[in-house]
Amino acid sequence: MLVSGNLVLGALVLGGAVEAALLLAVAVPVVLAVLRRPQRGMLLLLALVPFDGLLEVVPHPGWASAWKEALVVAVLGATFLAPASARAPAGRRLPSWFPAVAALLAVSVGSAATTGGAAAAYGLKISFFYLLIAWAVWRCPPDPTERDRMVTILFATAVICAVYGLAQQKLGADQLNGMGYEYNTTIRFAGGLLRSFSSFVQPFGFGFYVMAVMLVGLPVALADAKRLRSRLFLLCMPVLFAGMLTSVVRGAWLGFAAGIGYLGFRRHPRLLLVIPLVMVGLLLLPSITTSEAAFSSQSTQERATGWGERTRDVLSHPFGAGLGSTGAAAEKAQRLRGVLNPDLYTPDNQFFLVLYELGVLGLWCLLLLFGWVLVSLRRAERSLAGFDGALAAGVSAMVVAAAVASLTASYLQIFPMDVLWWVLITVVATTASASRSPAAPADPVAPANA
Repeated sequence: MLVSGNLVLGALVLGGAVEAALLLAVAVPVVLAVLRRPQRGMLLLLALVPFDGLLEVVPHPGWASAWKEALVVAVLGATFLAPASARAPAGRRLPSWFPAVAALLAVSVGSAATTGGAAAAYGLKISFFYLLIAWAVWRCPPDPTERDRMVTILFATAVICAVYGLAQQKLGADQLNGMGYEYNTTIRFAGGLLRSFSSFVQPFGFGFYVMAVMLVGLPVALADAKRLRSRLFLLCMPVLFAGMLTSVVRGAWLGFAAGIGYLGFRRHPRLLLVIPLVMVGLLLLPSITTSEAAFSSQSTQERATGWGERTRDVLSHPFGAGLGSTGAAAEKAQRLRGVLNPDLYTPDNQFFLVLYELGVLGLWCLLLLFGWVLVSLRRAERSLAGFDGALAAGVSAMVVAAAVASLTASYLQIFPMDVLWWVLITVVATTASASRSPAAPADPVAPANA
């Protein structure tokens, strides 16, 4: 197989198809590695999703934009072809939060079938496509070494993104626009302050991503503070926090405070001291423009006005206006038709979005999902020890932060937060399930070295 592969590559190079040869040279080994162990595909996805926004400025063929969807489908397919050693034992109980997911999916599919059209199809994709990676993780759960590598990947990517986000403040909007980023889509301002977006398509993904990684990483680092990786992560926390601040995503700030509060009350009381320090830091921001951007209530008032104006629509349509009738799905459908309505409604609230589109039943299913996931994670915190217990605590804090952030953003529709949500809660669920198995070791220990 190796000889024939080299012959194909040589023929492509001689024929002038250098790009195709390079693609095959990278893709073939990756495909073979993922087929042997699909968990590697999950790690690859986590390593790449924070940098998807670089496609905004890097020349690429149109089909390359669908790399993440292709990778997810490939990883899921690999779970059916992988050797038995890579798959989880049969007969495990599904995660306790699965009924809430199934109910929300059923309501969404029913709404999409009733509404029809491209918007409904986009709504299903945006809301549930990355549930496929959760299915793949459940079928082929990562072992202790792979879970440890997953955390290392999150640490490294978040630091890289934060450094690039801070560098954007030095580069300035004009230079970023010259690189290929567009005003009012990627390049945005809060007052007179440039909102850093790092390697993401918008500031929101950047702010929420760094928020989530800090919350997941803190209890893991504190659980093994002598480890080199932990020390490096704790040393980089000011850089990560500064990167989150420059995104000017208030939902990320609020979510981070809520997550820190959860960790402080549940696991590390000293972390509660971080909350007043953060508030003091915001008050002492050196730029008056920055302070005004941080504490401006204009956007909050605009959101509240929008919710109030559409309360009548919610009351007159208790089963919702239809999946994909607002937000990103509606915008994608309009772009497909070549007509973009400037008055397109975006709720900027995950709960109100679901209430508006799916009605009271959909909102109830979403609340059940958040509640059930958090209860499941808290049980995992109590049952798991060492690294896995700390990881469960960090993911719990992320879920608390997501719930708070969902009050000001359609959190589960923001890429790559949807990827991170499904992967992390499923990883903890599979780990807790394995710990209850009679054949499982009592305390899987991650590698001691960085």
